[in-house]
Amino acid sequence: MISHPDLRDYVICIAEDNKIPFQYEALPFGGTDAGSVHNSGVRTPSLAITIATRYIHSHAAIIHEDDFTYTVDLLVKILQQLDWATVKKIRGF
Repeated sequence: MISHPDLRDYVICIAEDNKIPFQYEALPFGGTDAGSVHNSGVRTPSLAITIATRYIHSHAAIIHEDDFTYTVDLLVKILQQLDWATVKKIRGF
């Protein structure tokens, strides 16, 4: 999927303001539920926030604890700062 640019910029700004390390990449394969929402046609801005994972489709996927902690921190900050005015701005209303 292609992330909604305003939502992506909002999340990046929160990460930078809170000194939460991140990286982003567009993969030419794979998919998430965010992609289905993105293509639903109901103007729902979406993006996928994921944790880098080795052996993701095995019974023993491996992540780095710091990546998990930073992801949780980012999600908490997003939820703490997200309000209706920001949603309307991101959606273009």
